[in-house]
Amino acid sequence: MNTFEVWQHLPQEQEGNYLFSGSFYVTSGVSEKLSAQEISDIYIYTRKLTQEQNLDYLQVFLNLETGEKLFFIDQIDKSMIESGKYLPHDNYCTLMFASEY
Repeated sequence: MNTFEVWQHLPQEQEGNYLFSGSFYVTSGVSEKLSAQEISDIYIYTRKLTQEQNLDYLQVFLNLETGEKLFFIDQIDKSMIESGKYLPHDNYCTLMFASEY
């Protein structure tokens, strides 16, 4: 089954300038419940969106079968990265279930 037949990307509520370009982490809950393909598809999809529009730090995906939500959260935006005030390890994004937040 196609990832996006199960996981629907919801419209964001705010605009931002987040790139989701730093280190990528997934919680143990996501790692246990989602396939590597689903995780990869969501990451690649979100990275592609950063080239098309300004993204908020929070991207939400809804499981159309179970109603569960995934939160994909980025820690620092483009201006913060470019400021030079943050170390590379400060630039990371995390995919988690809303219930893990």
